[in-house]
Formats: sequence, C-alpha cells, structure tokens
Amino acid sequence: MARQTKVIVNGTEFSLQSVTFSWYTNLTDLYVNPNNGRKNTAKYADALIKGCVTAPAEVAKAGLKYFDEQDDLTTPAELVRAIETFLTSRD
Repeated sequence: MARQTKVIVNGTEFSLQSVTFSWYTNLTDLYVNPNNGRKNTAKYADALIKGCVTAPAEVAKAGLKYFDEQDDLTTPAELVRAIETFLTSRD
C-alpha cells in the first residue's frame, strides 16, 4: 500500500501518496537527466504533482495547469519540494 501524508503549502492542504521507485526513476530519467542533456522542470513538476497529489482533486487532475490559471508561481515550487521530501523520507 502506498504511503500517504498531508502537507500544508501556502495555506492549502494537499494529500500526497508515494510512488514506486521505478516510477520515480523513470520520471527523473525523462525530465531531469534526459539523453539530450536538457532538463524540463515544468514537465517533471507536472508529472510529479499528478502522480503524487490525491487532493484537492482539481490539483491532482490538472497539475501545473491549475497553478498557471491562478497565476501562482510560489505554491507549485514549494509543493514539488514537499513531494520530493516526502518521497525520500523514511517516515
């Protein structure tokens, strides 16, 4: 069963679920360390949010598009850091 937690970022509570090691390493191979040497942070963040956030449902479904529509730069950046911390913690 996937680990779960709740985090509060900029006053909004997000429910997170863990992913498998293979899912995460495939994601980083695709967008962080691609063969062409270019990092695609937006696609990485979008996939990470869609793969790990379970609530609010609109964020889980729309990913970065949700934050783009809100003109919010801060929350997705902090949310990605919170997700990465959760995924790499042993708790």
